[in-house]
Amino acid sequence: MSKELEIEFKTLLTKEEYISLCERFKDCKRNLQINYYFDTSRFTLKASDVGLRVRMLDKDKYVITLKKKKGYALQEFNETITKNTFDEFLKTGIIPVEEIKKEVDDIIKDQLLINYMSLSTYRIGLPYKKGNLAIDKCKYLDTVDYELEYEASSYESGKREFVEIVREFGIVYKKSQAKIKRAYDALRKKI
Repeated sequence: MSKELEIEFKTLLTKEEYISLCERFKDCKRNLQINYYFDTSRFTLKASDVGLRVRMLDKDKYVITLKKKKGYALQEFNETITKNTFDEFLKTGIIPVEEIKKEVDDIIKDQLLINYMSLSTYRIGLPYKKGNLAIDKCKYLDTVDYELEYEASSYESGKREFVEIVREFGIVYKKSQAKIKRAYDALRKKI
């Protein structure tokens, strides 16, 4: 089980800005991530500013991640699981990792978890300045959006570097919510 603080800065991109960045970084590593988001039927985790997802890395390797706000950062708990473990989680609604289950039990009590949405991210990722840059195309429900993320080791230097990056790339900053929040808002509009 790994625990870490995630400090990231982001902006939404227009399709044109996204295409321009894809061209600029055409030789960089690309991958497809599929995220499965979980909550109770009453969205109890969402109400507590907690996110729970499982990300498929390949056909038998998945990572379950719990994210909780901690100041300017997110406290993140990660554990690798197999496809069989993921399939069992989908069926039962019971978190298969004891440490993550303990973090969530006080919030959800006896409620079971359901997979309420999946989101696909086509990502270009690379080290940049003193952090990591991600250029994302996200698909969920009937929505496609684009985002630039910069992950840093400290809030102060990361913010300065992110402002420099936005200027350097000629991007107009557009406030971006977390992917899970954008997907959840799109789901609410459909209900």
